[in-house]
Amino acid sequence: MLEILRSIQGSVRTQPGCVAFDIYSEQGPESAVLLIERWETEAALEAHLRSEIYRSILGAIELSGERPEIRFEHVSASRGMELIERLRSTGGVPDAGGSGVVVR
Repeated sequence: MLEILRSIQGSVRTQPGCVAFDIYSEQGPESAVLLIERWETEAALEAHLRSEIYRSILGAIELSGERPEIRFEHVSASRGMELIERLRSTGGVPDAGGSGVVVR
């Protein structure tokens, strides 16, 4: 599975609208593979899902020993360090809604 995903990684990244195509693997008794794709628009994602290269991704998924978990998450806004700075310096209140943190 990893070989297939790594072999198409460069091709996917050059598709119009692709922001990221990152593969993470966990080693050990319960190894796991995490594939994170980010697309500029819904239309770019849909074009990718219809593409021949996505057929290769589906083929790799079929090699999984277990039923894979697949999720499509739509993010309408993203904030970074400016949110932390605003809240820490002014005592501001964050917007309502859920939050997630990714540190890079």
